[in-house]
Amino acid sequence: MQQIDTQVGTVSPHRHHLVVCNSSPEKWPSRIEGMSETVTALARGSIRLPGRAMVTMSDFAPLNSNVCGCASQNTKDDKFLLIDVAVFPLGLVAKQLDVAGVNKLLEWLSYDILPTSWTPTHANLPQPEFDHSWLELTQNRHIFVCTHGSRDYLCGLHGGKLLNDLRSLIEQRNLQKHIGAWATSHIGGHKYAANAIVYPRGDWYGTWCDKCNTSAEPERRDDAQAIMDAVVHDVTWWDAWRGATNMSKQDQIAMWTRSADHADNAGHAESDEFSW
Repeated sequence: MQQIDTQVGTVSPHRHHLVVCNSSPEKWPSRIEGMSETVTALARGSIRLPGRAMVTMSDFAPLNSNVCGCASQNTKDDKFLLIDVAVFPLGLVAKQLDVAGVNKLLEWLSYDILPTSWTPTHANLPQPEFDHSWLELTQNRHIFVCTHGSRDYLCGLHGGKLLNDLRSLIEQRNLQKHIGAWATSHIGGHKYAANAIVYPRGDWYGTWCDKCNTSAEPERRDDAQAIMDAVVHDVTWWDAWRGATNMSKQDQIAMWTRSADHADNAGHAESDEFSW
């Protein structure tokens, strides 16, 4: 039996990832929960949701600027009193929420079965009672890389380099209309940095760059290429897989074990590439 990688199963179980849009990584404090009363209400309420939710800050904006209001600008005095929140992997964006709006979002997320960007108007599912829109996720992909240097040095160092490499590859391959790479605040697992999440699959990757020679640029480039290949071919990069959204530790380990033939899967990736 193949020995299980020690990083497999290290993703804390959570059902949703709530991304507070339009924030600059260099301005993130070590703990983002107190950045405003609205962010505090979101963070506190998220842990009471069925299956829990993870809240992070990000420079995220939709690939199509007409899809939602994630690029809204707040003034210095009311920064983050009104927030746009992207909900992954559902693909919903809740717009301009104050504390009351956050409570409406949390109430909606408490339902067991929810619509998604694939079924946004399903008649038998609860519809959001707040201003919102849906992201296009049938072909578009989003990669979130932890670059939270004020929380952990490794995340800031290695995460920032991985993010830059991913953005360079996206530009080189002319995929800006379909793939976005974004900075995110703390997601857990400093020692696995750089850490990345890919949506809508919900796969988490830890590239273990703390064990790399800091001058080994080709190694980091390989990490970015491996993630990009997985995204483009819509497969999982099992060698760096930590787990996935909405899975228990036991389920993460079981899935990795069942995928012990991941090398074979990678070999067939080319035939599954999206026709963008």
